[in-house]
Amino acid sequence: MNQSTFKLVFTFIVNPRLRDLIKRYFRARVNFWQPATFRPYLKHVKPFLIRLGELYPDLDSFSYLTREMIEPALNHPYWIDQTGEQRSITGYHRAKMASFLDGMFTYMRLHDWLEAPLRPLIFPEDKLGRPFRRPRPIPESVLTQLDAHLHLLHPYAHNLVEILRVVGLRGEDALHLREDCLDWDAAGDPRLHWYNHKMKRDGRPLPITKEVARAVERQRELVKDITDHFGGHYLFRTEYGLYQFESFCNQLTALAKKAPLLGPDGKVYRLTPHAFRHTVGTQMLNNGMSLIDVMTYLDHRSPMMTLNYTQIFDETLKNKFKEMVQSGRATGGIALVALKEQLDNGDESELDWVVSNLRRLSLPWGYCLHHAKASKCPYGQNACFTKDNGPCHKLVTAPEHAPVIVTTLEDLKKSRNIAQEKGWEMYANDLGDQIDGMEKVLSELELPVEMRQKNRGGQR
Repeated sequence: MNQSTFKLVFTFIVNPRLRDLIKRYFRARVNFWQPATFRPYLKHVKPFLIRLGELYPDLDSFSYLTREMIEPALNHPYWIDQTGEQRSITGYHRAKMASFLDGMFTYMRLHDWLEAPLRPLIFPEDKLGRPFRRPRPIPESVLTQLDAHLHLLHPYAHNLVEILRVVGLRGEDALHLREDCLDWDAAGDPRLHWYNHKMKRDGRPLPITKEVARAVERQRELVKDITDHFGGHYLFRTEYGLYQFESFCNQLTALAKKAPLLGPDGKVYRLTPHAFRHTVGTQMLNNGMSLIDVMTYLDHRSPMMTLNYTQIFDETLKNKFKEMVQSGRATGGIALVALKEQLDNGDESELDWVVSNLRRLSLPWGYCLHHAKASKCPYGQNACFTKDNGPCHKLVTAPEHAPVIVTTLEDLKKSRNIAQEKGWEMYANDLGDQIDGMEKVLSELELPVEMRQKNRGGQR
């Protein structure tokens, strides 16, 4: 970080006694906050202090403050910066400002400062900012464009993108990778060692691709003759210190404009380092990994952070299943017909239930639309193909399920032949029912949509 990161300017507080009071509080926090924390905190509280100074220019102590006095400053919609430009105060910024003020006022009261407020001035609702934002993975089309233009990036940024694309580290953690971060397990597969700065602990070694390993090795070559700063042997060091996060962001933005990288809306897509993390987490869930595996890999603080990724996962599943039903690719009985009619009428209530239960409903040979609140289904071996003297009316099968059905069908035919040879008539008949049901489903998949049976398992 450069020196400006740690430079604090209090001159915007016109009243000298109030300025000394704020400085005193910041000095009291030196042993408790990280060095880079001071400047953002001062930035959060700046609009409030400026507005408070305008309303009460002679105020030099918080002991006189009342809730009525601070509300105009706390809820003001904008502030004027040092250049004279009017800047809006967002709900998120206001919540940060209120949180800082609450901490400062509480500290002053607990330590019996004469200038401390006499009563609590910040209420819980003041600290409610924007809701937790859902992950924003990079669209697949943008990633494809990025791959085609990676060679235009600065070598440091190029290697960093290669790593983030697969590993999904936070920007701070990736920039602090060390030269010896690359390791190989007993099977000869590469792993990445890293430090989680947010959790203040070593992260678990992450399995990586050989492409990521090559990116690390390329970066090692770039820094092998550069002086080691801070004794850290950082992989992304430069002659002037550590490779800057801002520089990386600016280079990504410049590439997006130069290429250009276009999003689904046809506009230039602005890439951010953290979006790669969102992309990795979303891809892992979409590929069938469990929440526990994703949480462990990304080293989240709590399961709630990982659960937030399921919003994207559920949306992906919903769009995929909806397209399959409405396109006519899938074959099924009256349950599928009813679902399609609902979707055609704009009713997605049943679809939402199906998607939320899709993991439980998924079978090797299709999807079961049997509702959890309905009477128990007579489950049995391949009952899906024999329940209604043929395929069950709640079984939905798409072309991607056909290979499993064909393989299963071949095994069942072999088993039926053996059963017939040995005279096991009941078992052979049972296998025959299953075979007939599977062959019927396969034949339906080959028919045009308009020629498929609409009343399998019941009357319409």
